[in-house]
Amino acid sequence: MKANFTKLFVLALVLAGFSHQATAQAVKFGKVSEDELRMSAYDKDTSAAAVILSDYGFTRIEYIGELKVVFERQMRIKIFKKSGYDWADVVVPYFQKGSAKERVGSIKGFTYNLENGKVTKDKLESKSIFDEQASEYRHTKKFTMPNVKEGSVIDISYTITSDSEFIYTLRDWEFQHSIPVAWSEYRARIPGYFDYKFLMQGYHSLYKNESLKEAATGSAKASPDMLNNAYVWIMKDVPALKEEKYITTIRDYQSKIEFELQRVQFPGEAPRTMTGDWQKVTSDLMTADKFGVQLNRSSFFKSELAAIQGKYKSQPEQLEAIFDLVKNRMKWNGNYGVYANTTIRKAWDERTGTAADINLLLTSMLLEAGFDASPVLVSTRNHGRINTAMSPMVSKFNYVISQVQVGDKEYLLDATDPLVTVGVLPARCLNGEGRLIKKEAGRWVSLTPGANHTRLISANLTMNSQGEIVGTGRESAGGYRAISLRRTILEEGESKYVERLAKEVGDFKLLTPEIKNLNDLQSPVDITYGINVNGSGRSNDIIYLNPMLGRGEKENPFKLQERLYPVDFGTPIDETYICNFTIPEGYEVEEAPQNIALSLPENGGRFMYMVQQQGNTLQVMSRLNINKPVFYAEEYPILKELYNRIIAKHAEQIVLKKIAAN
Repeated sequence: MKANFTKLFVLALVLAGFSHQATAQAVKFGKVSEDELRMSAYDKDTSAAAVILSDYGFTRIEYIGELKVVFERQMRIKIFKKSGYDWADVVVPYFQKGSAKERVGSIKGFTYNLENGKVTKDKLESKSIFDEQASEYRHTKKFTMPNVKEGSVIDISYTITSDSEFIYTLRDWEFQHSIPVAWSEYRARIPGYFDYKFLMQGYHSLYKNESLKEAATGSAKASPDMLNNAYVWIMKDVPALKEEKYITTIRDYQSKIEFELQRVQFPGEAPRTMTGDWQKVTSDLMTADKFGVQLNRSSFFKSELAAIQGKYKSQPEQLEAIFDLVKNRMKWNGNYGVYANTTIRKAWDERTGTAADINLLLTSMLLEAGFDASPVLVSTRNHGRINTAMSPMVSKFNYVISQVQVGDKEYLLDATDPLVTVGVLPARCLNGEGRLIKKEAGRWVSLTPGANHTRLISANLTMNSQGEIVGTGRESAGGYRAISLRRTILEEGESKYVERLAKEVGDFKLLTPEIKNLNDLQSPVDITYGINVNGSGRSNDIIYLNPMLGRGEKENPFKLQERLYPVDFGTPIDETYICNFTIPEGYEVEEAPQNIALSLPENGGRFMYMVQQQGNTLQVMSRLNINKPVFYAEEYPILKELYNRIIAKHAEQIVLKKIAAN
């Protein structure tokens, strides 16, 4: 459809007299000033390692023999610190898929320095520009600016010329980056026949947003109906986008604009809708050779399937057995993607494949076994969250999982990870919603965690008058904590992990650690060990005890004064610490932490800390529950304060005092 439409559009442009010649770049840099070179810091963010002084972009659609989309960019960057040198390493992505190509050209770069009171200028040489293929379709131009040092100003410009197939989704424009931006300006000149949807994202407002109509020009007389829409979007004083823990990808919250072609209307014709619907996308996927066609290829695993169905009679048992067969036989090669890289038969024979190869294979096997199963398109956490309000765009997804309905229960499955169980997705998939691909019944499905992140640490310890502590301890890890711990132990090797665990850290020793249930995925991972903490070597009148024994929170993961994007834990959290201390005879508790119980609004979380005494036994209990995976920006201050209180409480000590003799 797109190819035919492009031909019609080109014909219409010719008839309209639209024949733009290549134009000069939209914006020309002025001469670098001594003030820019003498800048030692950016006044709006004095901690910044660099600042983008100006960033100009311009997109236009041209017809010179054939339709082209031309994008020009020019950047000026000031480097303050060595940590800002990364901005001198430039990567320009472009795409080539089949006959549809993008080409990067007109690359220019200069580095300016102030040396002995004079401005010096170093030119980027063409021999320093390299081409790399990053993936099947993604390529990059890479170059490093010359003679960059603290105080340098660098100018960079380039052009990307794209074939007509790229007209449906114009290149995004990013106003915000990991360093502050003083001025970011993007312009576009689009023939009036095109109606684009402009999708703004982020938390920084536009300084300027204008559009006007201008007559098309060209070598032939332009049609009076042929007008260009000229747009300009500007942001200024854009703060650096700083990344904290517990986030999907920072790109989800970056201030930027995206484009989507909604419809086209030529003179005298009815409007033509260009954004498809999910019914059409689903139909295309289900007939695609590297997607839906693979689901019908099942002859090669029928003997294995028959053995499972002969052994297990209930659907839940069969589901678990099929899932275990695929995830234990197949090894994920680490590659993502929506479409199979090869046939599922070849992947089966070679026992390896991409996420799409493996999970389409799993879906095919479930369908053959009589299950109601379908593939689900996913965008992983590091790829970006899906905006479900947007028109369907398969390119926004980068992963495939499987969904199966058993009775009234729905399970999401990913056989790329041998450590997950039925209904538990790898953490990388916990990202908003995925799209169920099913004829007449496609829908959005919530990519919720099938388990919590659970950790229980317990110990029974005895202390003597010299402050020495001996006893036993246990760590039990469940849910996503167990998956993470199992992966660490298996990758490191059980013996090496135990050896590392048993190494003395300061005056703290874990003795003869023993791991249980490592390969039993249905049970928590248990690690038991002896504990020995060295004392002072002499009797003390006062003994100071940190009751958390180094297991408490030490650093607040939330450091920003204000966080404009959500906190995304991925999973609910349940962390419990219980320790029983037998204090030495002849001592009493002079000082102990006060008991507290803190709750987040709307049952979002809870922290409890208690110290209880019975005779000469002290029990210390700390428990943190985070009950929901996502907290929004307005909840950030109270969440940050909760962690401040936890850290303060975990740092408090118990003071034991020797009882004076009568």
